[in-house]
Amino acid sequence: MNMRYLLCAFFLLYFNNVRAIETIRTRGPQSEFDASHSYFIGLIKLAYQKNNKEVNLVFSPYMAQKRALSELQANRVLDIYWAGMDAARTSQLSMVNIPLIKGLLGYRVFITHQDNLKKLQQISTLSELKKVSLCQGSHWPDTDIMLASGLNILPNPIYENMFTQTYFKRCDAFPRGINEAMSEYQVRKVAMPELALYQKLIMHYPFPMQFFTSAKNHQLALFIQSGLEKAIDDGSFDQYIKSHPTTKHLFPLEKWQDARFIYLKNPFLPEGLNTKDPRYWIYLN
Repeated sequence: MNMRYLLCAFFLLYFNNVRAIETIRTRGPQSEFDASHSYFIGLIKLAYQKNNKEVNLVFSPYMAQKRALSELQANRVLDIYWAGMDAARTSQLSMVNIPLIKGLLGYRVFITHQDNLKKLQQISTLSELKKVSLCQGSHWPDTDIMLASGLNILPNPIYENMFTQTYFKRCDAFPRGINEAMSEYQVRKVAMPELALYQKLIMHYPFPMQFFTSAKNHQLALFIQSGLEKAIDDGSFDQYIKSHPTTKHLFPLEKWQDARFIYLKNPFLPEGLNTKDPRYWIYLN
């Protein structure tokens, strides 16, 4: 076998391997303290792994959610983005129809200032919760859900500002998903020593976090869906939730049953969405 043949075979093998690695543009962290970012990145990698393909992830600079979804819809800057589901998004974008945290994002505990803990300790009903002020993201579906239930919301477009507002008591509390709150609190408690996390009161509404792609990039959504369905089938999806640093503290789920629960309706979900299927949804109580 001559040297020229060997070189051709080598370069053919090399370039085939290069082409097998797909580059995907996705969102960067919301701030240096965005601990949950790695959870969703890991799920993208898990989907590619289950489909026996490699992925190279390129992170875009942080942008407000409204702008990011506009860029995604136009198939610019971003190929895939994770966000809470609402009917408008599902009609405008392609979606990976799997709740990425099995619905646990809809269980909200409260980041607050130590001085406001007493207020939260005295709340057990929706009418009582309406008397406190809550920080929330300006373009988050959560904000619309809470406003529809009559809660007192102070919106802000910048993720990190909501922790600052809470710490300086411009609002009474910042509701966060139980998968987010612990890590967000822990990474800020040195800089914000009087920050507190209150988990004995839980606000709940059905609310899935999903992956979205442009409608022009529907094949990517189908590819991610296929990989994550395989991960659910073989148990690695559940194992991922139970072992990731930002979600492993949620288990065993029985630890949440002594909390006081306040239930809100979510009128913004697509009609007919099944939120009871245990393959995709976890309920705490």
